[in-house]
Amino acid sequence: MKRLTIKKLIVISQSESRSLEVPFENGLNIILGGNKTGKSSIIKSIFTTLGCECKRIESDWKKLISAYLLFFKYGEKQYCVVRQGKKYRIFENSGDDYSCIIETEAFHEYSNCLMDILEITMPCISNKGEQFNVTPPILFRFQYIDQDEGWSKIADSFNNVAYIKDWRANTNKYVCGYLNDMYFKLQAQKAELTMEKEDKKKELNYNQNFVSRITSTLTQIENIESVEEVTTDIESLLAKAEELRKMQFSYNAEMTVLENDIYVNQQKLHVVEHNLTETKKDIEFAMTQEDELICPICGTIYSNGLEQQLNITSDYAHCEKLIKELTNSISIATEKLEELKEKYNGVFLEIQSIEQKVQNSQELLSYSFFYKNKGQYEIYESCKRQLEVLEQEIDLYVSKIAIIDEKTDQMKTRKRSKEISEKIKEYCGILADAINVPKTFIELRDFVQQINRTGSETPRLVYMYQSALYLYNLNRANSPFNFYVVDTPNQQGQDAENLESIFKSLELFLSEDGQVIVGTERKTGVEEKASNVITLTEKRRCLNNINYDKHLELLEKLQKIAISWVASNHKKRKK
Repeated sequence: MKRLTIKKLIVISQSESRSLEVPFENGLNIILGGNKTGKSSIIKSIFTTLGCECKRIESDWKKLISAYLLFFKYGEKQYCVVRQGKKYRIFENSGDDYSCIIETEAFHEYSNCLMDILEITMPCISNKGEQFNVTPPILFRFQYIDQDEGWSKIADSFNNVAYIKDWRANTNKYVCGYLNDMYFKLQAQKAELTMEKEDKKKELNYNQNFVSRITSTLTQIENIESVEEVTTDIESLLAKAEELRKMQFSYNAEMTVLENDIYVNQQKLHVVEHNLTETKKDIEFAMTQEDELICPICGTIYSNGLEQQLNITSDYAHCEKLIKELTNSISIATEKLEELKEKYNGVFLEIQSIEQKVQNSQELLSYSFFYKNKGQYEIYESCKRQLEVLEQEIDLYVSKIAIIDEKTDQMKTRKRSKEISEKIKEYCGILADAINVPKTFIELRDFVQQINRTGSETPRLVYMYQSALYLYNLNRANSPFNFYVVDTPNQQGQDAENLESIFKSLELFLSEDGQVIVGTERKTGVEEKASNVITLTEKRRCLNNINYDKHLELLEKLQKIAISWVASNHKKRKK
C-alpha cells in the first residue's frame, strides 16, 4: 500500500541568513505556538512548496523566505520539492544522494511531474478547453483546513483552482474513490473527440456551402451558349450604364440649380416677413397718433395725415404680395426637386442592377472558362466526394463518443454512490459524536457535507467532514489522501466544552497508517500520545541561524544538480 508522507520542511531566508527545519512523523504531529510565532506560516509553507496558493499568507513571510524545501515519501521512494519564486525542482533522493527529475517555471509541467510520482491520472479541462492533469491545489484541497479561510467552507483554502472546469464536482468524486483515473481518462478522450467532431462539422458546413454555390453557378453556366454571347451582353450593359450615368449627371445639375433657387427665395422670404412685421407695427402706431408726430429724440415734426397712413398700408400690402409669390415659387421648386430626386434614385438603382448583372456575367465567364478548360467539374466532384467522407467521419466520432458515454455511465452506479456515501456518513457520525455535533446535521451532496448552519457550528461541521474523509481514505489502497493538516481549531468562539471535544477528537488521528499535522495556540491534552510535538515560543522569530549554513549548502548542492540536469537534457534535445 503506497502512502504519501511528509518527512520534513526546510525554509530558508537568505536576506536574514536564517532558516528553519521542521521534521514530521507518521501519526499525529502537533505544532504548538502562540499568536505570531510562525505556526500558520510553517503550515502554509508545506502547501506553498507543493504549488498550492493559500488564500491568505503574510506578506512579510513571503518576502522573507527565498527557498522552500519539502521532503516527502511515496511508497518506498523519497523525494524533495524545492520552490524558489516561480521555479520548481523535484529530486529523488536516497540519503545524501539526489537526482534531478525536473526543473521548470511552468506550473503545469511541474504539476504533471508530481502527479506522475503520485501515480495520479485525472485529466482536467480548463474553462478555455485546454487539457492537463490534475494540479496540487485541486488534489489536496480536502487535505487542509486553513486558519484564515478554511473554516467557513468545505475544502476552500486555495486560490489557483477557478480556471478549471467543474473542479468541485470532479474532485469531490475522485477523492472519495467514486470516480477513478479511468473515468477521467475517458472524459478527456470524449472532450478531445468532441472538439475534433466539431472541427469536422465546421469543415462539412464549409464544403456544403461551397458545393451549393457551385451547383447554382453550374446551372447558369450550362445555359451559356458561348463566351462571345456573354461578352456582347456585358458590353451592352456597360453602354446602357454609361447613358444612365449621363442622365444622373443631368438630373444632378438640375437639382443643384433648384436647390440654389430655393435657398435664395427662402432668404428673400425671411427678409420680407421681417419687413411685414415692422410695417404692421408702424400702421398700428400711426393709427393711434395725432395728425402730427414729434420725434422724441431730435424734435422734428412729421405729418401723420391720411396720405402718409395710406402709404404705410400700401407697403404692407406689397409685402404680403411678395410673401405669397415667394412661397409659391419655393413650393413649385421643391416639388420639381423631389421629382428629380426620385428620377435620380431610380436611375441609381438601375445602374446598380446593371453593375450586378455585369459582375454576375463576368463571374460566369470566369467559372465557364475554368470549368471548360481545367477538366470539367473536377474540383466540384472532389468536394462532393469529400462531403461523403466527412459525414462518415462525423458518424464515427458520434459512435466513439456514445461508447465512452456508455462506459462512464456504467462507472457511475447508484449502488456504488450509496455505498460510499454511507461509509463517509459513518465516519462523520464518529466525528459528530466526538465533537458534540448532532448527527441530524450530517447531510452529504455529491459526497460532500452541506454547510447550512451558522456561528460556531460551521467550523465544527467543516472539521467533522474533512476529518471523516481523511479517516475514510485511510482504508483505501494506494492513495495520496492519507495526510491531513488542520490549522488552529479554536475558530468562531468555540466554547470551552466544544474546543475540548475537538482536542479530544485528535486521538482519532494517532494511527501511523496516516499523517495528521495540527497547528494550535494551546495545548490539546494529546501531546503525550502524539508522534511529534513542535513547540514555538518566540514571536516573529521562528527562523534561526543554527543550521543555516547546512541548509544553504544543501540548497546550493541541489541547484548545481539541477543545472547539470538542465544542461544534459538540452544536449539530448539538440541531438
